[in-house]
Amino acid sequence: MPMSLSRAGTRLRRLMKTRTSITLAGMSLLFSLLALWICVYLAGADPYEALTAMFRGAFQGRWALRTTLSEWVAITLSGLAVLIPYRAGFFNVGGQGQLEMGGVAAAVVIMHLPAPPPLALAAALTACVLAGALTAGIPLLLRLSRGASEVTTTIMMNFAAMRFMYAMITGPLQDPGAWYGTTPIVPAGYRLPLFPPGSGIPVSLFAAVGLALGAWWLLSRTVFGLHLRAVGGNRAAAAAAGIAVDRVLIKAVLMGAALAGLAGGFQYLGHTLRVAEGWSKTWGLVGIPVALLGGSPLGVLLVGFLFAVLETGSRSMQALTGVPAALVFVFQGLPVLIYLALGAGLRRMGDAVDAK
Repeated sequence: MPMSLSRAGTRLRRLMKTRTSITLAGMSLLFSLLALWICVYLAGADPYEALTAMFRGAFQGRWALRTTLSEWVAITLSGLAVLIPYRAGFFNVGGQGQLEMGGVAAAVVIMHLPAPPPLALAAALTACVLAGALTAGIPLLLRLSRGASEVTTTIMMNFAAMRFMYAMITGPLQDPGAWYGTTPIVPAGYRLPLFPPGSGIPVSLFAAVGLALGAWWLLSRTVFGLHLRAVGGNRAAAAAAGIAVDRVLIKAVLMGAALAGLAGGFQYLGHTLRVAEGWSKTWGLVGIPVALLGGSPLGVLLVGFLFAVLETGSRSMQALTGVPAALVFVFQGLPVLIYLALGAGLRRMGDAVDAK
């Protein structure tokens, strides 16, 4: 009997592994949608009409579709920027700053590099990748050399990066004809195209999906992915097994930060066409719940799509039904709380069975 109870406890703890993490994420999203439904009802609107208006606002018309898909790209890459370092035990909360610096770097190249459009675009995307990675360099160095908490240092870098961005768009990069802080609009020939031409589908979407699939293969089908999980699970044991833990951590952090920088470059070159005050919303911060709920690169892709629909469709919902668009922010935070609560409940159940 004790043996069977022990096995039951082990099985309950295994529920926290990959498959059940996906199940918990799904349950969290469903409960959150139910909570959103109730909040809409309490706001005095028909929940069905409100959600219909939300999806209509997210997909009806070429501009709405383009906006939703562009948001999906930014949120997906920001989610991967959190997920990949997190697998190595590094909680990257600095995606927003890395994204901002990526946009600024791309703007510098487009404004000052006298080159044909294909070469200028390639250079701008390279610059935003490098800018994102370099922005994570200081928190990474402090973690490796001083053991400083990356949560604190990456948050501080967010503020530094945003202040730097503001200084640039109100100084050397400011559009001479603008009365507020903004870069000049990207010239027509230097913008990322839509594919197929004339559709509402940005070409960056295909890049983001490809990067998510590549990240899935890297994390689950390669030796590096195995080393990543080992370092994140038990750093001391990984070092004892001969894994170069610092090297694995550095690669994971720089890889994630580079994706956040690329998100900024994609948005600047393909959608906003300016780096301005408030241009980037909170894509880098939204990447945190997306990464935690997604649990894997493919999960990030799916959850990121849902968050993008909610983000763009909420404006239409408010305009057509009067339901506050701010309810979407409730949905963005609530699933994480439910996920953590369900996970803690499962762990307690497993420990309780073992104690018997």
